[in-house]
Amino acid sequence: MFSNVYAVNIFRFLLLLLIQGLVLQHIGYKNIYVFIYPLFLMLLPLEIPHGLLVFLCFLMGISVDIFYNGFGLHASVMVAIAFARPLICGLMEPRGGFEVGQSLNAKSLGLRWFMKYSAVISLIHMFLIILLEELSLSWFLLARVIIGFLLSMLVIVLYQFIFNPKV
Repeated sequence: MFSNVYAVNIFRFLLLLLIQGLVLQHIGYKNIYVFIYPLFLMLLPLEIPHGLLVFLCFLMGISVDIFYNGFGLHASVMVAIAFARPLICGLMEPRGGFEVGQSLNAKSLGLRWFMKYSAVISLIHMFLIILLEELSLSWFLLARVIIGFLLSMLVIVLYQFIFNPKV
């Protein structure tokens, strides 16, 4: 039987991919990017097997690469973050721990926790994308990371309020 969790995540995958590839790809200005697709990784269930997590993140990344002609850039960054996610979740675990089957979203864990969690993942994602694209460190790179991070966080928070209005 097809579980509701699978249906929600397949829908989220397609929705985020289409938003990223058809809308946000064209919003960037002078190499300032807005990325919402890492939200797919952020909202996957905590109990997902690690191999499946890495595979799904690779699939999302390679799909975004098709829109951006990224030659594996987005796929490699998503795989790197998929490997880091268990560590990030372990460091950010609430006092009582995570409940079995708990969603990692603002509705179930609170807006404050979700903002910190998504900020860490978004900042790592933005930094890796721009660093691998530039292959050098500069003040301009850091400015691009910060501006892109802030814009991406704005879109991620809007997504949370649209799809979880009781946050």
